[in-house]
Amino acid sequence: MTDRFVLGAPLGRWQTNCYVIGDRDSSTAVVVDPGEHGETEVPRMLAAAGVSCEAILLTHGHLDHIWAVPSLARSLGVPAFLHADDAWLWENPAATFGGDLDQLAAQFGVSWDPPDEHLVHVSDGQHLRYAGVGFDVKHNPGHTPGHVTYLGRELAGVPVTFALGAAESASDDVLFSGDLVFAGAMGRTDLPGGSTPDMMRSLVDTVLPLEDDTVILAGHGPDTTVGTERRRNPFLAEARRVVGDA
Repeated sequence: MTDRFVLGAPLGRWQTNCYVIGDRDSSTAVVVDPGEHGETEVPRMLAAAGVSCEAILLTHGHLDHIWAVPSLARSLGVPAFLHADDAWLWENPAATFGGDLDQLAAQFGVSWDPPDEHLVHVSDGQHLRYAGVGFDVKHNPGHTPGHVTYLGRELAGVPVTFALGAAESASDDVLFSGDLVFAGAMGRTDLPGGSTPDMMRSLVDTVLPLEDDTVILAGHGPDTTVGTERRRNPFLAEARRVVGDA
């Protein structure tokens, strides 16, 4: 029996949820979406849990989700996984709002230096395994062209510590959903590279096939479950109406 855990913390001005999934027995962990202030907060979370990071999993390339990646990937010496269709954001996160790197430096004080030597492109259907946990990758375009989710497997009963969350323990499968789906909402599609039709299809293909008790740990806001969103999320209902059931 491993001593696994899930830690979550909202980071930075956008309160982007960063997650650390770890195993104290093997002293290893994987980090999902280290945003603003992640360069200091993630090492603190890792040290508090007594684990070291094996990899960084990125749901997409928006600045609020990848802010700390250059610092962390280099200092920790780990790969950063991102879908190739978001490579344009990796090269210039300011493209999120139609800007350039000069604007990124002027507006946010960020001198962007992507750690290309640590970048690994992830693909739909790929299976990753870190910290004793399997992660199934699914491509979910809509919020960005290269948005993906990571479905953590065999996590039933693993304690979840998350300031915004109600779940005290994980379900067998846990969806790290990035900005695909939130509690009662979905990711916006009006930014460059966004597509509402793609988002509708992604919601149907990714969320509806999952079991109702599947915990969703989203990129912003509190945790939820697939069953709750199936009953209450108006965007998921609209996606089902437009696209049909998965």
